Amino acid sequence: MAFLYIGPTGKPHRKHSYSAGNTFDQCAKKYFLQKVLGWREKDNKARFQLGKAFETAIQHHHENNGTGAIERFIAEWTANKDNRELQYTKVEKDWATCLRAGTEAVKLYIIRQPSLPIPIGGQTIFQREFSKEVFPGDPNYGEIEDAGKLDIIAYVAPEHPLLPRLDWKAEYGPLRPLIVDIKTSGVDFPEQYGLAAYDVQLRRYSWLSGIRDVALLVWVKKGHALQKGSSITLLEGANQFKAGQELVIAQMDGEEAILVANDFMIEEMEKAQGKKPDGKTDQTNAAKARRNAWLEQFGVKVPTEILTKQRIQFNAGYVTIESANEAGMIAARQITNIVNAWHLKKWPNSFGIRYPHDDQSDPYFRAFILGDEAYRDQNFTKSEEEGDLFAENDNEAE
Repeated sequence: MAFLYIGPTGKPHRKHSYSAGNTFDQCAKKYFLQKVLGWREKDNKARFQLGKAFETAIQHHHENNGTGAIERFIAEWTANKDNRELQYTKVEKDWATCLRAGTEAVKLYIIRQPSLPIPIGGQTIFQREFSKEVFPGDPNYGEIEDAGKLDIIAYVAPEHPLLPRLDWKAEYGPLRPLIVDIKTSGVDFPEQYGLAAYDVQLRRYSWLSGIRDVALLVWVKKGHALQKGSSITLLEGANQFKAGQELVIAQMDGEEAILVANDFMIEEMEKAQGKKPDGKTDQTNAAKARRNAWLEQFGVKVPTEILTKQRIQFNAGYVTIESANEAGMIAARQITNIVNAWHLKKWPNSFGIRYPHDDQSDPYFRAFILGDEAYRDQNFTKSEEEGDLFAENDNEAE
């Protein structure tokens, strides 16, 4: 009976995943250290705990008729309050900053949810696992399965405006299945329509499940400093602007901000204010009076407490059968290479130190390749227990 490798407990492992394959493709030696020897990073990165708290709150919202999500997030994140080992990014800063950011993100999701193809109730299923034997009957690779745990499968109206247009036929059924993967990120996801269909992980999920519609739901973590030009989202309606609408700050006024619709309107405001001969903005009293008059006409003043810089992005796409099958080919290649590496006992170090394969920030590179034992002791643990098959690599950009 074929297997991928034998772990620290002596148990043969026969389940593969997208994240495990990513690890092997990045560096076979890293895969060996993690899977075969049992070296794993300690659960001390704030981004992981924050993401879990956010996902748990979203699931709570859907499974409790749209109630209690904010309270659930606060409870989940509060469990980390006294954890002094948590490591924060510059944007995350500290526990209190994350509490505020996460609370605002959940509020924003609650506002956005009715317009998203993720309905409340039984039409939305969380944490569904799919698996598929990749080489049925093969003596060398048979009974090894590729597996994926999907954050959300939603069943929605076929003509939902946020989904790619399809000629949906009655024989397909009354509802259209959609895979949604929840992500947190420090940078905006590109806005191009349909781009989610090209995400390798979502293509893999499509291959496993047979579901062609896929989407990314991304919480883009931002700081809280507000200034002219900041992109913000309303957590409450204000005049002609609705809750959930993204706007731009034209001017700060103490605990209030004057908002306009977009960056183009900022340019129009500056035109009204005028420029000096050297190209700098005119700051004379007459110029400021022109600016204020323009803002009176086109701006809306609101208290800063109803603003957030957090973003909730949604991008859906349609994965073709060919694209899904190619993702399955990637899984098959990874499985054969891992099995061969096990039998040959060869796990080469393929970490790199410069673009386009710069792994200097990878904890395994620092701890085991550079041999930083103090860093290893602080950030790693060796365990004989099987790790999370679906744990994703720490590749969040900031």
